[in-house]
Amino acid sequence: MDQVDERIATLNQRRYSLSQNRKKIISSLKEDQILFDPDDASELFREAGVLFSGQVKRDFQQLIAFNKAITDERRSYLIEERAEIEAELKTINTELNALGKRRSELLAYLSSADSFAKYKRLSNQLVTLRADIESLERQREFVQRLQKLRADIRTLAEEKTHLQAAIEADVEAKNADAGSLFSRIRLFFNEIIEDVIDQKALLSVVVNQNGHLDFRAELLDDAGIATSADRGFSYKKLLCIAFDLAMLRAHLDDAFPRFAFHDGVFESLDDRKKENLLGVIRRYSSLGLQSIITLIDTDLPSRTEGEPVFDESEIVVLLHDEDDSGRLFRMGPW
Repeated sequence: MDQVDERIATLNQRRYSLSQNRKKIISSLKEDQILFDPDDASELFREAGVLFSGQVKRDFQQLIAFNKAITDERRSYLIEERAEIEAELKTINTELNALGKRRSELLAYLSSADSFAKYKRLSNQLVTLRADIESLERQREFVQRLQKLRADIRTLAEEKTHLQAAIEADVEAKNADAGSLFSRIRLFFNEIIEDVIDQKALLSVVVNQNGHLDFRAELLDDAGIATSADRGFSYKKLLCIAFDLAMLRAHLDDAFPRFAFHDGVFESLDDRKKENLLGVIRRYSSLGLQSIITLIDTDLPSRTEGEPVFDESEIVVLLHDEDDSGRLFRMGPW
């Protein structure tokens, strides 16, 4: 709209300038007529008794002829310029008419408040629709992804069910097979507990609700019923030691570690059980399984005065705070 108004103003200014020039040209064309007639002047002078010689008359005629020649040439230029001006005015008028129609159409469009409101409303609706489309596209991708994940979950759930059934069947088979690895570990485990505390123990494994193996170690009474004795700290530690040693012995013929480390091995046990456990550790050492244990002197089983509990070959290091020789790696702190 602004460009149309600016163009109309420019053309109107140009048309006004051309119109003024055309008026001046028309006026100039009218003023170029020579009204002086030598014959009339000669008659006038004769009647007045003034002699008007022929020489003067000729001079006037020549002057008029010269002036007429100049006037004709000037008129031709003026006529040519007027033609150019009128042609340009015609072009300008044509363009102004077209611009006027265009301006009227724009004014008619802009003057309608409903058109602006409708345009803004449609623009807002268009933006909303584009946003909805993008949101729906993302949701569709999420739905497709969700459907795939659900299919994967169903597949994995089926596989999990099959694997859980296979695990349960395998556990039942291993429990029933006296020659299985787990049966041997269970046998050695019970043997160690019975040697130390003169009480039977049961090592069992079940498949829990999540399909995982759940190992349990329990002490049994004379009737073979699980007791709460295994819940004490000392007995729980003993059960762990027994399980570790039973595991090593069951893999004695395989490529498997040959040592186990236990800290505070005699804590909270009475002297008889300490002696029994020490005997088990020594027996397993004779099989080629090294037991690395740590303890403090107050946890040692009782002996007559001067009688050592361990042979010198069994003691790797005595820890003390006197110098670096009493440190675990016999080296200074850093």
